[in-house]
This record gives sequence, C-alpha cells and structure tokens, in this order.
Amino acid sequence: MPPDDADLAFVIDFQRGEGDPRRIFDAASILIDGFEQLDEAIAGSVDSKISTVMVLEDIEAGSLKVYLRNILNKIDDEAIKSLEWKKAVGTALLKAKYLVLRWLDSEDGSGKAIDILREELRTLAHQTDIKHLPDYAPIQEARLLASMDKIQEAKRTLNPHDRLIVETDFDKYEVDLSKTWEPSEVIPLEHVQETYSKGEIILTIRKPDLLKDTMWQFSHGKSTIYAPIKDEKWLDAFHRREVPIYSGDALRCEVEFAFVYDEQGTLIDQKITVTKVLEVIRGPGPQTELFEKT
Repeated sequence: MPPDDADLAFVIDFQRGEGDPRRIFDAASILIDGFEQLDEAIAGSVDSKISTVMVLEDIEAGSLKVYLRNILNKIDDEAIKSLEWKKAVGTALLKAKYLVLRWLDSEDGSGKAIDILREELRTLAHQTDIKHLPDYAPIQEARLLASMDKIQEAKRTLNPHDRLIVETDFDKYEVDLSKTWEPSEVIPLEHVQETYSKGEIILTIRKPDLLKDTMWQFSHGKSTIYAPIKDEKWLDAFHRREVPIYSGDALRCEVEFAFVYDEQGTLIDQKITVTKVLEVIRGPGPQTELFEKT
C-alpha cells in the first residue's frame, strides 16, 4: 500500500539483465531533481515567499516505485486567504508535472508551443486563489527550462525498452522515452547570464550516441554526465567503425563548460560540450564492443 502522505509516485519498469544497472537509480535521482526545479518555478509564480522541499516517502522493489511528498513552507503574509493554501498549491504542483510531461512528449523539438505551456502553468498558479490578486507572476522561464532539461535527461538515462510511469490520485501517465530533445537548445532564454570556460578532462563512456542525434552518457568520478560531441571528424570515424569503442573505455578530450544563472545570480543549469576528442583510453575490463550493447 502507498504511504498515506505520498503526493506522487513514479514507476521505472526496467528490462532485467539489460544495460547498465545504475541507469535506474540515476534516472530516478535526475527526475527528482527536475521535479524539484519545476516545483520552485511554479511555486514562485504563486508567491515568491513559498519554498518547496520534496521528500522521499517510500520505495517499492520489483519495478522501482518511488513515492514522494512535497513540504511547503511560507513566511507569514497577509495576502494568504485561508489555511487551505498548502492543499491548493500542492495540487497545482502535481498538475504542472503532468502538463510539462505531456508537453515534452507532444512537441517535436521545435519548442513552438512554449508560450501556450507558460500560460497554462500560470493559469494553474492563478487557480490556487491564495492571494487577493487578479493575476499572478509569470513563470520564471529559465527555471522552467532547466527543470524540463532535467526531466529529458532522466528519460535519456533509461533504455528504450524501459518504462516510466507517473501516478497521482487523479492521474496516471506513461512517459514517452523516445522524446528526449533538449528544451534549452531550441527555446531562447531572456534575462539570464551565461559564462563559459574550457578545459581538458577524461570521461568514461557509459553509453555512446549511435544515431548522431542524442547525447553521449559519461561517468566522471561519481557523477553521470550527458554531453554532445562536436568533433565531427572523430564522430564520422566512429560511426564508420574506424574507431572501436569497448565497455570501460574513456575519452581524453577538450571540453567547454557552460554555466547559466538567473537574474538573481543563482546557478540554474550547467552543461558540458566535448569540442575535441584527443585520445581513446582503453579500459581494464573485458573488451565488449559497445555497438553490441546498445
């Protein structure tokens, strides 16, 4: 039975014995991050003084099923109309998740309908009706895009034959894992500041891009990193199978780091792009070609 206090659950139904087992827990962690960022964006539209914290209620085995609950806190404000505001805001946060998940799956990667999505999310904030105001602040676009990027990253972490289902008391939705386009790549941002730096690092390959249109998945220490490779000469050689890649191999490469800050100077997103592959470093384990593992 689900915990009584749980607001939301998501299920990762995975193919047993296939792929990297860490992908299940990585995807769950990344998805929680994305949901937390989305909550902050929506709650900030309702009232800038509301803070949200997502806590783990329970985990079920078999398929991985994670139960989550929102804790909402707010500084006292005369604009609050009743003690029911937490229930109203909590419902809006849950509905927002479904709106965003369906929007990401229905879009073709052009981001043309972003204005409609923002207005629908702002309407949810207005429907909470917790303040004596005729309208509510617009959704902070940078935080919204950062949250959607995280959700898409969680989807990319899973294998095509895995399943991701989000459940609440009033809705249930199976996410389309094939739609993994990155919102921040196609939707221009305003009122943000970006800084860049370059460096050379070694990235262990966990999942290559065999289709030329998705991110590579790497490990760097204990961190999982998703990054495109922009070294076209090396990529062409790789896709022609002139550069064999085996499980456990790593790339020594030049990279560009991009950091995105909102208008308050808060870091909301960071990305890595591989600009040049310098060397393939062979791993110590069995030489299983990654083409056969995907």
